[in-house]
Amino acid sequence: MTSHPYSYDHLPVIDYAHHPAYGTAFPMPSLGDRVAALAKFVSGLTIITARLIADYEHLPRPKDKSHKVAELIRRSPTYLHLVATQKLRRLTRRPAEPKTLTGTNVLNTLNRDGIAGLRLSAEQLAQVRDLLAPHYRTLEARLAKKTPDQRHFDETRLWLDKDIFPGIYTYFNQLASELGVIDAASAYCQRPVAVAHVVPQINDPSDKFWANHFGDIGVADSPCDYCHIDATYNLLKFIIYVSEVGPDNGPFTYVRGTHRASRKFWDGLIRRANDYAGLSWTKPQNRRLFNALPKFLQRKAAFGVDLPAGNEYADAILENEWRITSDQGDAVLFDPFGIHRGGMVRQGRRLVVTMMLTEPT
Repeated sequence: MTSHPYSYDHLPVIDYAHHPAYGTAFPMPSLGDRVAALAKFVSGLTIITARLIADYEHLPRPKDKSHKVAELIRRSPTYLHLVATQKLRRLTRRPAEPKTLTGTNVLNTLNRDGIAGLRLSAEQLAQVRDLLAPHYRTLEARLAKKTPDQRHFDETRLWLDKDIFPGIYTYFNQLASELGVIDAASAYCQRPVAVAHVVPQINDPSDKFWANHFGDIGVADSPCDYCHIDATYNLLKFIIYVSEVGPDNGPFTYVRGTHRASRKFWDGLIRRANDYAGLSWTKPQNRRLFNALPKFLQRKAAFGVDLPAGNEYADAILENEWRITSDQGDAVLFDPFGIHRGGMVRQGRRLVVTMMLTEPT
């Protein structure tokens, strides 16, 4: 690990008025553009506010995405009950210490850095690989049907339904308990948590969604491309490397200490609202609308793509970025409020499984 600290108490601030892909790439925004941009922002703000109030990530995931709204309405009594009981637990929660020494050690590192690296035994890794092998075959078959230009980020991931694969959730909760992850995460979140989502993922060099964001105007990709904070609240994430991961096949990276720099409520809400509104996307029409926002709203959760090389914030991120390869650890538990990225594969391929830790449902 590098010894340089992240020297700011806030997330990067970008001068979009003079950015070559934004302020200098488009004419002065018209009144229509400004109104359209604000309307998009308000839609994103409404979504993220509703998700925050309901703590959406804690709720059971809709199984039928093609009829997502109908399913949400049908299951609304269940959701309302879960939201109410969850809010009651939050109001009555008390700070708790881990019950095990292993959990205490993980928690101490997590509190300090926002991330803790973990080692699995050879037997544990073999069991993880055997357990997930059929699901990676399903993912491979899905990816084979798409050309790289057709492939989207979500198509590299496969969410496993707890009702269909209960044994997988039982196993990963047991493994996370053995590693001190459940104990540390529960103390960090100040409430009991468990593995709530299990998502295998495959990335390889043919993934096209990481690069050439500003090809329409010939602006080079940022060295901080894909650095971001998550749009989620009230959870931790746990990633296990299912394949060997070296410096060239997409190691997960984290800027230690930035979990404290991203706690400003309104700043975080604005950044996440822009992401949910689609204003963080880098297609020309999205950049044009983002450029039409008032300056105080020009913030993104997915900001890394816009940080120019040599920018003071870019330098602070790159100097403190911990690139976690398999020789340093097989898994990480981290606070997604911190700056992180991963899966940008230049050679070989990368198999990981990502889990969310929140209240069991």
